[in-house]
Amino acid sequence: MFQKNRFKSCKHCQKPVIPADKNCPYCGTPVRNNVLPKLLIGVLLLTLIFTMAIPTKSNLEKERKNILNATVASVDMVEWAKNFNNIELLNRIGDFEGKIVELQVQVFVATYLSDHFGIVTAPSDGIPGTYLMLYPKNEAETDFIKSIRPGQTIKIKGKVKGAYLQRIKIEPAFLI
Repeated sequence: MFQKNRFKSCKHCQKPVIPADKNCPYCGTPVRNNVLPKLLIGVLLLTLIFTMAIPTKSNLEKERKNILNATVASVDMVEWAKNFNNIELLNRIGDFEGKIVELQVQVFVATYLSDHFGIVTAPSDGIPGTYLMLYPKNEAETDFIKSIRPGQTIKIKGKVKGAYLQRIKIEPAFLI
């Protein structure tokens, strides 16, 4: 049966050495395992993947314009939410995924996350609880959102992304 060779040749004396050895047992020459190039390639690939996954300012501005100019989903979320309890609603969230919604919601808690806010809203007036990834357009809007207290109402427009923490996730969302 075919067996993979466990040995490689020493670069200096050409005798067989085990790749796990630090030095050749015959001549003492360091054995290279070529781990560093593989590690560098891995780090570069991960950096490239993360760079592509993070939204840039220009992409976010395009998304903002698209969402703010888009037509709101034809299904009224308030009426839709009244027909289901929370579990049924979350199981059918796929019906809404990717659609643009416009809601007036009551803030439960807001957390600043470097360039955007994670906002959990309380269910109210038939509107289910939501988890918003709210992106401010400028410093003034950032300051306004930072000043929001639990119980305050905000009006947003955004894209339904699914469910998170038993709430409807809207990402990205923008103040209107």
